[in-house]
Amino acid sequence: MRTRSLAPTNGDDFSDIELVDRLLRGVPGAFDLFYRRHERLIYHCICTRADMADVTDLFQSFFERLVERDYHVLKLWQRGTSLPIYLSKVIRNFVIDFHRKKRWRENPVGGLSELETHESEGEETLTTALILKDLRRMGLQAWAKLDGRDKFLMCSKFHRDLSNEAMADRLKLTEGALRTALSRAQVRLLVGLKTLAPEYFPA
Repeated sequence: MRTRSLAPTNGDDFSDIELVDRLLRGVPGAFDLFYRRHERLIYHCICTRADMADVTDLFQSFFERLVERDYHVLKLWQRGTSLPIYLSKVIRNFVIDFHRKKRWRENPVGGLSELETHESEGEETLTTALILKDLRRMGLQAWAKLDGRDKFLMCSKFHRDLSNEAMADRLKLTEGALRTALSRAQVRLLVGLKTLAPEYFPA
């Protein structure tokens, strides 16, 4: 009779059900395993439905929303059905919602000369683009490891453009206490990023 090995595992032998259950329970390392297993699928699904100019932001925003909402969409997944197919449907709705909001807030741009001006301003080289993509991915992983309050502070500050007054009111903090909390959250995020990507932060 064959017995299952008790040797350490890198998580590749977890089923999707086991992996999602570990993620929902907050098992350390579960987010990284989920990210590695499904990042290509998620990126591909976004690429097929969005403009390339929006793909990176959408990819990052999808994981931010997933973590911020405590993996709500994964709690709705019916066990026994295909997780990749379910994720494809979730991403489709996510991209549709993005386009709807984008159309609502977009204003007409100027003529061709204005577009040419923007195109000529600091075009990213391929190397720079790859580095930025890698740093965004590492930054997302570092952000996911912060506690709930730090996640809220960083997301509100850099992605929602929430005012300090609104954040202080939400967290019931004074203005001075909020500034301190923001500063410490940024330090913890940077420490986490340096741990994940030391090659980008030489001593």
